[in-house]
Amino acid sequence: MRATARAWLLCCLAGIGVEEFAKAATTTCSIPAATVSKYVASTTYAAAVIDKKIVFVESLPSVVKLDLTSNSIALLANASIPMTVQTLDLSKNLFVSLQDFNFPTSITKFTASSGTLASLRSISFPASLTTLILSDNPITNIGGVAFPGSLKVLVITSTVKLQEFEVRQTDATLFASLETFNVSVTTNLACSDSDALYRYVQDTLLCVLSDKAFNSKYGINDSSSTSSSVDTVAVTPIPELPEADSPRRSKFLLFAAISLSMACLGLLSTLAPRTLYERYQKKKYMNLRKKKQQQQQQQLPPVIKPTVLQVNGDPNATYWDL
Repeated sequence: MRATARAWLLCCLAGIGVEEFAKAATTTCSIPAATVSKYVASTTYAAAVIDKKIVFVESLPSVVKLDLTSNSIALLANASIPMTVQTLDLSKNLFVSLQDFNFPTSITKFTASSGTLASLRSISFPASLTTLILSDNPITNIGGVAFPGSLKVLVITSTVKLQEFEVRQTDATLFASLETFNVSVTTNLACSDSDALYRYVQDTLLCVLSDKAFNSKYGINDSSSTSSSVDTVAVTPIPELPEADSPRRSKFLLFAAISLSMACLGLLSTLAPRTLYERYQKKKYMNLRKKKQQQQQQQLPPVIKPTVLQVNGDPNATYWDL
């Protein structure tokens, strides 16, 4: 109740009058940047640094949508967001991590775009989350994140090179069946865990660990992990993810190909001179043999051929012309 009251006090600070709010019975709270531009810690203490009159409201409807864009929020560890919030927008703020942030248990859409989010490490999103948008952030590493089985839209686009995206097998299978999967391409990715398998989802290369290895590595409770993802994925056929060659395997194959090529060149360089020399020797031998045959023919005596002379027309007389 205190968390809800704090959020609605912020709405009052933002300029929403009690009478107007009571008439409209609004469930959307939008904190403009001009209202809390000086606040850099968390929404809990915004009222302490804003020079406006705080109006105490005894009873207000629950907050469903909360917009805190462009408020220079740098820390989320102490942030107190009403558990009734279903749509939360923290875009264009200064926090670099979501690790210690307590998400509302009823949240269905979370947006944190165009900010300074540098990594996603050791995070368990609520099971109710269906849309996660983290576009245009300098994210370099993703690991230890338990994505909910209810997820339908995932957008993670990095303004820098995404070095590693490590997930469990359950989530890798889930990604292949999402309505929207827009994640930065990671073709030059290298897995830090030697047990990880390389799998493609669209054009994104993932480092995939078995659920057991993933939960053991990041200390995730098996029961909570199962309830958040497996039940939803189990009702649909499990798509087969295309296997990708490991960079280490690719380097080995490249090295083997280069070595084989060098060996072939070495063999050719050894055999080529020998072949040319043999051809030269054979041609020389044939020339000498031909020349010798010509000399032998010149040294032979002339062949005497008999010449038949007809004398006095006697056909039986034969004379030799020497």
